[in-house]
Amino acid sequence: MSDGPPLLLFHGWNGSSHNLGAWLPALEPHFEVLVPNLPGCAGVPPLLSRHTALAYAKWALDLLNERGLERVAVGGLCSGTAIALALAEVAPARVAALLLHTPFLRPELIRPLIRAQLALLVSPAGALWGPIRKSTTLSTLHRRLFAEGAQVEPEQLAHDQADLLIADARAGRELAADLLAVDRTAIVRGWRGPVGVLLADHDAFVDTPRTIVALTEAAPQTVVERFPGGHGWTPAYREHQHAALSRLGPLLRAAIA
Repeated sequence: MSDGPPLLLFHGWNGSSHNLGAWLPALEPHFEVLVPNLPGCAGVPPLLSRHTALAYAKWALDLLNERGLERVAVGGLCSGTAIALALAEVAPARVAALLLHTPFLRPELIRPLIRAQLALLVSPAGALWGPIRKSTTLSTLHRRLFAEGAQVEPEQLAHDQADLLIADARAGRELAADLLAVDRTAIVRGWRGPVGVLLADHDAFVDTPRTIVALTEAAPQTVVERFPGGHGWTPAYREHQHAALSRLGPLLRAAIA
C-alpha cells in the first residue's frame, strides 16, 4: 500500500471493486487507492433515492467526509466516469485530478448498439432485466453480443456474472437512464485541473475518436492514452492499460502533492 495521496475510483455499471483490480499495480506506487463498492452493487444496499451519477457523487462525498479526506484524485471506469465528473461538479475544491477510463461524456458518444440496449433497459420492457440477468446462459449471451464477452478472460467473465447476480436491478436501470439523459461536457469545460483519459481504439461502448475530440476541445489540458483493442479484458489489453496508467499516475499525483 502506498503512502501517497488518496485516489478514489468508481467501478462500472452493475460491477464491483473487482473491476479495477488490474489497475492497482500501476497506481498503488503513486496513490493510496480507494475502490468502494457502490450502493446497489456487490451486495451493498441501494440508495433510497434514484441512482443517478449525481446521487452517487453525493454518496461519495459523505464517504470522503467519513474518512476525513479533504482532497483526492478521482477516477472511474465507464459509467463510473459519470460519477467522477459529477463529484468534480458538486465538490470541485475536493477533487484535485480526474482519471477517466472509457468516459461516458454525453449520450450521442455512446455507440448506437449500446445506446439502444440502454434505452431498452429503461423502457417498460426493461423490467424483465431482473429475471433475465439471473440466467447464466442468457446473461453470458448478452455479454458476448453487446460487451465483447468473447474476448474476456474466463475468470473475469465468471466474476462479472457473479456481480450481475447480486446487483440491484432498480439501481442498474436508473443509472442507465441517467447515462442516456445527461450531457457532462460542461463539467469538463469548466474543469481546470489535470485530466487523464484511457481509451481503446475500438471500444464497444463509446466512439473513441469522437470522444477524444470532445474531451480535448472541452479541456485542452487533457492527456489521452489511446491503445489497441476493444472492450475485452484480454492479456494484451491489460498490458496496454497498465502502461497507460503507469504514465498517468505521476501526472495526476503531482496535482495533489
